[in-house]
Amino acid sequence: MGLLDNVRKIEKRIEKLAERSDVPPQPIEIRKAALDEIEDLAEPSGRSRRVFPFNRVTIEVAVSQANQRAAMEAVLGGASDMPAAVAARLDAAGCPVPRGLDVRLKVVRRPGGDWETGRVFRVLCERIVEAPAVAAESGGWPATLSIVKGDATRKAYAIKSERTNIGRLPEVLDREKRVVRRNQVVFTDRENGVNQTVSRSHAHVLRTPAGDYRLFDDHSSCGTRVFRGGRTIALPAGSPRGTRLQPGDDIYIGQACLRFDLSEE
Repeated sequence: MGLLDNVRKIEKRIEKLAERSDVPPQPIEIRKAALDEIEDLAEPSGRSRRVFPFNRVTIEVAVSQANQRAAMEAVLGGASDMPAAVAARLDAAGCPVPRGLDVRLKVVRRPGGDWETGRVFRVLCERIVEAPAVAAESGGWPATLSIVKGDATRKAYAIKSERTNIGRLPEVLDREKRVVRRNQVVFTDRENGVNQTVSRSHAHVLRTPAGDYRLFDDHSSCGTRVFRGGRTIALPAGSPRGTRLQPGDDIYIGQACLRFDLSEE
């Protein structure tokens, strides 16, 4: 029996186990299947090369018993050689290992509602972008949002993380009073015409791996617009594309307004 036949045999066994709820997941088989999925996420980058565009990998496994959890931790957890195994698999596939690659295990009692039917594990990959170091002479962060119109908790906000939420109130709660979102740029809940046009979950700014800043509308009630060079750019509500910000842009959050600027580093 050749290597390909062995691989197919293992894959069929994993599929059969996934279909059975009475068979606990086997750590070694999940390890192998997770490595396969991670390798499949490597993308072509030209000249027969590949690139893995993520630097954080989380392997979520659904187990219900304590002894199963211990076994998963031993084979896939922080004390295991799983990070080295992921790096070795990527290297063997001709894919450079991302700098600072972080491999994590998350054990849950049961699959979540967004899991594929029959799955006992899933692999989640993310690209985590740290805020760049700021030159000492700049005295601040590379990007800022300054309040032009409206009442907010500060006059200016530094963009310190990959995502910066903009909205009314520091925290957004659901019907059970649970926190579902935290805003970093906070307009107060005052009874004035301007602030009441700012939704609680109005918009957000993302810093891309390339260092750009993109603005997105989060299904706001009164809309999000960018005023640039004498013209207005309206953002479609909830659009996943957003718009790239440029220094000096005026961002209208309803009737409130912020100015986007970059510090000289």
